[in-house]
Amino acid sequence: MEFGIWLPVYGGWLRSLDAPTGPDVAACLAIAQQAEALGFDFLYASENLLNCIHGPSESVADAWSIMAAIAAVTSKVGLCGAIKPGFRSPFLVARMLDTLSKIAERRLGMNIVCGWWKEEFDLSGVDWLDHNGRYDRASEFLRTLYGLFQPPAEIVETDVGAGATPSVEIKQPPTYGLDQNALPEVWIAGHSDRAMRMAAEWGHCLFLNGMGDEELKRRIQAVRQEANGWGRRLLIAANAYVIATETTEQAQQRWKTVVARRNSETIDFFRKVIGSSGAAAWAALGEEQMVDSNAGFELGLIGSFEDIRNRIPRLQAMGLDRIVCQFDDPMRDAGPFMKQVIRPLRDNRTLAFEGQIS
Repeated sequence: MEFGIWLPVYGGWLRSLDAPTGPDVAACLAIAQQAEALGFDFLYASENLLNCIHGPSESVADAWSIMAAIAAVTSKVGLCGAIKPGFRSPFLVARMLDTLSKIAERRLGMNIVCGWWKEEFDLSGVDWLDHNGRYDRASEFLRTLYGLFQPPAEIVETDVGAGATPSVEIKQPPTYGLDQNALPEVWIAGHSDRAMRMAAEWGHCLFLNGMGDEELKRRIQAVRQEANGWGRRLLIAANAYVIATETTEQAQQRWKTVVARRNSETIDFFRKVIGSSGAAAWAALGEEQMVDSNAGFELGLIGSFEDIRNRIPRLQAMGLDRIVCQFDDPMRDAGPFMKQVIRPLRDNRTLAFEGQIS
């Protein structure tokens, strides 16, 4: 199991009355350096040009500017950023990835997000398409991007006259100076059938919102079966809002306080925006579930450190490979989570492995 931190490019993650509502760029850099020092596997930065937590009147930090800054001050923590096809061309993204991979000196991740906020598309001058249209655009984007990094050679036959054997020449395609090693690990975000089909065909990792166990198992089983049809194995990541404390009661009380302080006006606004988009992931969420931006409470990482240490192996047994953690305050909460949850799990895994080979 790999663990990452979702960078707070929107400010606080909760749609609550007392949440910070603007991004803190310096905090994102500090969180990144701390995450690397603690031993987290990766950082994730989401691309939205409008603030999808607190509303369009609030600021948001650009994911790829943040990623470039982080790449320059870290050396090993994984970096994954979201891309919305249509907002940036495949060639522009290829050049961005090529440059950023040289800064980072490690392979990057790129999460394809098709988008759901029409106003964001309108302000950016990008055609607003229906759900299937947005996924068609994303598929074409990926096809072109792969072709830029891994262009197929062209076989050219030269006609030398009647009865003669034509000569065959293999013409190497232009590379435009792109380093093939800069081709990123491709994540696909979404819950719909289209998202899962695209992940099975093109992706290395499917990124899901938080959800209950039965739904999680069903989706993992379905997408893995789809990927098998392409001869591929797919990793699965899911979002989780983490509230980890010394006791179960403390964690539950913090969660109840968060829910009680929810901003119903903001939640109602986003319910209407999402409802008009055709996005499948949020269609059935209740108001309490929408306090967090990506149903992070649903993955069940709210409890004592011991509760969560017991919970994570069960998620792994369901087929989950990665957890993208949202924290109320990453600088405060990530350290105890690593010390009390992740390291003991890793130590247990190491001991179990050593026992198998001894």
